[in-house]
Amino acid sequence: MKLWPLLTLNGLLGVPGAIAIGLWLLALPMIWVDTQFTIIGDPLPFWLAISAETARSLLTTIATAAITTLSMVYSIMLVVFTLAAGNIAPRLLQRFSRDRVNQITAGLLGGTFLYALTVLRASGPELRPEFSIFMAFLLAAASVLQVIHFVHSVSRSVTIDAEVAKISEQLEQQVNALLVETGAGSGELEESELKTALRAKQSGYVTVLDEAELLRIAREHDTSIAVRVAPSDFVLAGQTLAVAGFSEDDELAAEAVHAAIVLQSYRGAVNDIRFSISILLEIALRALSPGVNDSFTAVACTDRIAAALVKPVSEGMRGDVRCDQDGVARLAVPGLSLEDLFNMTLHPLRQAARGNVLMLDHIAVVLNSLYSIAGSDARQLIIDHARALLETAGAGDPISSDLDFLRKRLDFEID
Repeated sequence: MKLWPLLTLNGLLGVPGAIAIGLWLLALPMIWVDTQFTIIGDPLPFWLAISAETARSLLTTIATAAITTLSMVYSIMLVVFTLAAGNIAPRLLQRFSRDRVNQITAGLLGGTFLYALTVLRASGPELRPEFSIFMAFLLAAASVLQVIHFVHSVSRSVTIDAEVAKISEQLEQQVNALLVETGAGSGELEESELKTALRAKQSGYVTVLDEAELLRIAREHDTSIAVRVAPSDFVLAGQTLAVAGFSEDDELAAEAVHAAIVLQSYRGAVNDIRFSISILLEIALRALSPGVNDSFTAVACTDRIAAALVKPVSEGMRGDVRCDQDGVARLAVPGLSLEDLFNMTLHPLRQAARGNVLMLDHIAVVLNSLYSIAGSDARQLIIDHARALLETAGAGDPISSDLDFLRKRLDFEID
């Protein structure tokens, strides 16, 4: 069993485990301080004064409460996961598991339990660790505040609009990263000269494609690299990940390229645009299904998708070739075009909205808004989607007044 996937920051083991172990180890220096500066018998301030019997009772109570609350926290998370999977989208479970509030809450409660047990074991007739006990009290207070914050966070997690907003914020960051011109260029990369094929060692989804690292490797070896896969692609073992110009015998360079293209057994990378889009689409399409029939949730998803398209529509998308600081073409990566983004998002929404006048009308409003800020390259693309929208509306056998109203929503000419 591989431990690395369990220790990443995107689950309920890595971060909580690190916090719990850190607080557990905190007990050792605190007990050492108490052994070196024993103040039993001296007048103590009120926030340190405590009898031996009360100290053991307090530590026992803190340890019991911490482990009980930890069980409650995981039970609540399980209920939230079940509700989210059934009512919103099953793929949201990966987002909940890497939520920092959930991770910190679990780690703090587990660490408080281990800390209190360790200090309790060190307590005795000859040692009453006042400073350690005071720290346990502070950890208990912090745990109470964190649990309150956790309940507030969980209550928002089952709100569809709040989750849609969070996903869309992440999607906007991912899409806007494609607009950054640093390291991008319009130069030509001669792929015919790249002879070394780097093949996948295992099957899986491409979850990380570190362009900066690949660019550094290419510059360091004075060559070029052409990547053949994109984030979210499923790759079979033995399939070509990239072709490079360095020698086949350069194992260090090959290992560095493999490390920059990460494969995992499941999708859900933080920087995977297609995965973020698929979550929003899943929520919207589920809302438009006859079994749910929640058009306003689909409208919210459409609005947030449109927000993510603002900068690509107005500023355009960068090309596939990346250049180093000297302007030399070093890296080619499969990119997303503006047409790809439109097709991935608007086509499924339009097709699912057939016969739904409310949703068709809102898609028209979104297209109209995007057209008002679009550059010359994007306007024809928006016109094509508007034409497809009218055709879809007509195929749903609407009354003539509804179709006329939809046409009037569009302020631009459709040839």
